[in-house]
Parts: sequence; structure tokens; C-alpha cells
Amino acid sequence: MIDFRDVTKEYPNGTVALQDVNLHIAPREFVFVVGASGAGKSTFLKLLLHEEVPTSGSIRVGRFDLNSLTQKQIPLFRRQLGVVFQDFRLIPGMDVYDNIAFAMRVVGTKDKAIRERVNYLLQLVGLSLKIHCKPNELSGGEQQRVAIARALANMPDLIIADEPTGNIDPRMSQEILDLFVRLNEAGTTVVMVTHEHNLVRQYNKRIIILENGVIAADGGLRQPLSPPQMGNAWPPKPWHVPEPAIGRYEAM
Repeated sequence: MIDFRDVTKEYPNGTVALQDVNLHIAPREFVFVVGASGAGKSTFLKLLLHEEVPTSGSIRVGRFDLNSLTQKQIPLFRRQLGVVFQDFRLIPGMDVYDNIAFAMRVVGTKDKAIRERVNYLLQLVGLSLKIHCKPNELSGGEQQRVAIARALANMPDLIIADEPTGNIDPRMSQEILDLFVRLNEAGTTVVMVTHEHNLVRQYNKRIIILENGVIAADGGLRQPLSPPQMGNAWPPKPWHVPEPAIGRYEAM
């Protein structure tokens, strides 16, 4: 799923943000990337999202070689990602429904499929009753759950979360982490960047620690989840929605 090979990133001012980083993240893994301010977490994310390119080394995410992406391929690459930010980045003038639907309209999804998917996602994150609320009418935790639903709108293979609990209270932080864990259990790869060591320790997941631009510790590659079996037990309810409700959407 993700491969960093001998990746170094040096900025024009001479700052070496990452140095000789090697890591592999398998499909359906859940990985925490932790470190203090200045450890290299932000640069790691920027490289992963192809907002920056490495000074040396190679990066591969899924079927994409990020070193050789063309401008035309960048939007296609980013569509396989679901990104959740610390500051939510919801559109203030849109209600909850339209904030989630927006990501699907961009790729030409038909209205019927959008309605089915948005209603499913709102049920998933427990916000069905907030469908017509604007972001300023929601708590921080509710806004983050809308942001997670939006990240899932186009069924990404990989969710990248950048300090997703940074602007919410501890109780809601736990709920958000539990939601990411359940998404992972349903088969989605999750990479979460955070500085909250105490929260991370509550979960039996792989932890990569960055210090001064190098990997200081790696909890080790845990056995990824086995591929979903198509019996009644997988995925656990309420995560199962029959095709075509979560099928790949037919473009306009």
C-alpha cells in the first residue's frame, strides 16, 4: 500500500525534515505516526499527499509511483485517498449533506447514488439527525465526524488523518479513534499522524515514532486483516450496505 525507500526531504533553506526514511505499510493496516513538533510529521504527510516531492528516494502509494506522477495523474491519485484534517475544513455555507455530497459531485456521481451514500455515511457516523445543519451549528466532535464521512464519500482505499483529535475534547477523541478503528476493521487502511502519545497507547496498533526526521522506533509490521469473507458476519453491522448502495458510482 505505502512504500518509502531511502526518502530524504531537504528544503531550500537547508532544513532536512526527513532523512533516509524506509517504511512499508501493508493494505488494511492501522498505523499511528507520532512525534514532537519538528519531528518530520508534517513533511511525511506532505510527501504522502504529493504536496511535496522527496529530495532523494522513492515513494509509492497503491499503484502510483509518486516520483513520476504527472499533473494530470495527481487528481486521480488523490481520489483514492480520504483525508481528515485537524481543523475539519468543512464549507461554512453548506449543510452537512452538501459538505459530504460535494466530494462525490466533483467526480460526476449521479444524484441517486449520492443520496444513498450520504445517508449511509451519516448513519455510520451517528449524525443522521444533523443532515441539514450548517457546520457552525455542530460541536467540534460532530464537525470532525462530518469530515470523516466526507473523507469516506468516494470509498478510498486509504484514510490519512492529520491530528484528527487536536481540536476536540478527550471523550470525543476516544469516540473518533474508535470510529477509525472500526473503519479499519471493515478493511480500510488507516494512517493517523498525531502527537497524543497517551491516546495512542490505548490501542494495540503499529506505532512509528519520528524524531529529528528519522524513524526512531517502529512497533513492527502487524499482521494485516485477512481479506473480507462474504458471509453474514462480514463486515459487522451497521457497516454493511448492500450493492449498489456503496458500489462504485456511475458517472454522469
